[in-house]
Amino acid sequence: YTEAWDADKTSIHVMPDTPTILLAKANAANVSHKHYQKAWDEAKAKSYDIRADAIPIKHAKASRDIASEYKYKETHEKQKGHYIGCRTAKEDPKLSLAARAMLLQNDRLYRKGYHDTKAQVHIPVDAMSVMAAKECQTLVSDVDYRQYLHQWTCLPDQNDVIHARKAYDLQSD
Repeated sequence: YTEAWDADKTSIHVMPDTPTILLAKANAANVSHKHYQKAWDEAKAKSYDIRADAIPIKHAKASRDIASEYKYKETHEKQKGHYIGCRTAKEDPKLSLAARAMLLQNDRLYRKGYHDTKAQVHIPVDAMSVMAAKECQTLVSDVDYRQYLHQWTCLPDQNDVIHARKAYDLQSD
């Protein structure tokens, strides 16, 4: 009985699906150097995979741009003395003549379009009756017919003021 008990004490019986055992296995896989390099070895076996935002790629692009700009400026400096003409387009007689011709052509086309459409009257049918009603209203209106003269600010009992007011009223009527 004691021998069976001692043998049982030395052997450990742990269930393989306990959370601590599963966590330990996952940690072992994460810590393992073999698992760490596995994806990298597979990528190396397929082909090169260099990201566009890698530091050597960015460095190469920047040095290429700098060299290109340097070559451009160098050729520009060489050609600077060989330029013939004016500094701006306004000083160049041929370019200014072309710009003036373009303005005249645009102006001619604009005026042509205007002259083609100016004789065409597009008035809706109901607008004619509205215009006739407005014209009739101005003829009938009494506002434009009567012209009131200035209202003087004088004493109302002066004889010349009374006489002038009667004369103005007669003239107005």
